[in-house]
Amino acid sequence: MWEIFQRNRALGGMVEISAEHLSVFMEPLCSKLIILDLRRRDEVEQYPRIIPGALLTAGMDVPALIDWLPPQTLLLLYATDRIPRSCSRLHLLRNDLSFYVLSGGLRAWWRADLAMETVDLDSVGVRARD
Repeated sequence: MWEIFQRNRALGGMVEISAEHLSVFMEPLCSKLIILDLRRRDEVEQYPRIIPGALLTAGMDVPALIDWLPPQTLLLLYATDRIPRSCSRLHLLRNDLSFYVLSGGLRAWWRADLAMETVDLDSVGVRARD
């Protein structure tokens, strides 16, 4: 199970991971994995569902949030389809974190028919719960 992360970690930068692989690794890695939903507020309002346990970042200072994370964190980024261009260099902020991008974004997660949670827009930055 760890081999995909170790192999990709050696490549540096951000590595794509499929929705299917992420769904398998989420539970075993829950203590080291932080998932950031990088969609804009209007995108979240249009489709108010997220990957279970993801942190909504609409309106947040994402670089400041990344600066706060503990070392050795596995960080998964996603948006509707692909991460915004403004977030494509986040991996340069910290070399002690492992950055991954959900290949195909939230649409790929939805197409794979994987579990999702309802978003509470009044608690952006807090984990959503059904």
